[in-house]
Amino acid sequence: MKKVHTVRGPIDPDQMGFTHTHEHILCDARMTHRTDPPTRGAYMLLDDHERAVSELKKYKDLGGGSMVELTTPAWGRDIKILKRISEDSGVHIVATAGFYTWPFIPLQVDEHPITQLADDLIVELTQGADGAEATAGILKSAIHFDRIGGVEEKCLRAVARASIATGAAITTHTAGNRHQEIPGGNVGMQHVRILREEGVSLDRLVVGHTDEHPEIEVLSELAELGCYVQFDVLKKTHYMLDLTRAKLTREMIRRGHLNRILLGTDRCRQVELYEENGGVGYTYILETFIDMLKTEGVSSAEINQICCVNPGEMLAFG
Repeated sequence: MKKVHTVRGPIDPDQMGFTHTHEHILCDARMTHRTDPPTRGAYMLLDDHERAVSELKKYKDLGGGSMVELTTPAWGRDIKILKRISEDSGVHIVATAGFYTWPFIPLQVDEHPITQLADDLIVELTQGADGAEATAGILKSAIHFDRIGGVEEKCLRAVARASIATGAAITTHTAGNRHQEIPGGNVGMQHVRILREEGVSLDRLVVGHTDEHPEIEVLSELAELGCYVQFDVLKKTHYMLDLTRAKLTREMIRRGHLNRILLGTDRCRQVELYEENGGVGYTYILETFIDMLKTEGVSSAEINQICCVNPGEMLAFG
């Protein structure tokens, strides 16, 4: 039977409960490898382990069950610490193998063949990572530019081969630089093309950040191909209003794509997470966005499918 591979070990998909499929619990944007780090005010930085536990407990108390933590190894992932945070908070955590965007890809990756990169990812998914016996449970490809190429394509092809070998899903950062024009609003279709070349089944692909620059026809086409469409920057209203995201969700359901939708909030800054800094924590979907969905006519059963059933089906492999 396929399992969801959490940092505390494998569980059945129906044990996940309410799940955010794109979050960060530990991350450090100072760990750049190809450019200078961003200005201090722009840091994506979460490194307070005790605070992580307290924020996750708030989520747990409101009905949260699991989180997919999408920080990659060269961006601050530490599975040993994530395991302790999971144990102390009671929230299941799925860790990530793979690569973040170009600035955060280690320079030595340039020298390694795709086969070696894929083999390393397979080890993290099946044996252990970060010196822990616990494994990662999902793969990640992230694109910095408006097209996939160079070392990011190399990493993507390694991720594809690791997915084929293990069955693990591939989640993606697809927006590129938001100041560039990307046909369709993200590079999801470019991911589709390359993953098809590698032989990956598209029901293993999560197209992320689709609610930054959404085009409903493209989102619908991705879902028809079998991809998961992930609205995962909720409350980041500099991209678009959450009411619009709720309407997009309702429209995707109307078009028959209920089982292809995932939700998250991509908390990666203290100003997004910590209440005293103006943040709304990990509880925003449970406290606010669900009511928006219901106002748009999304039923409780449909919300359960999106937030509880779909994540387990996407994450299960082995």
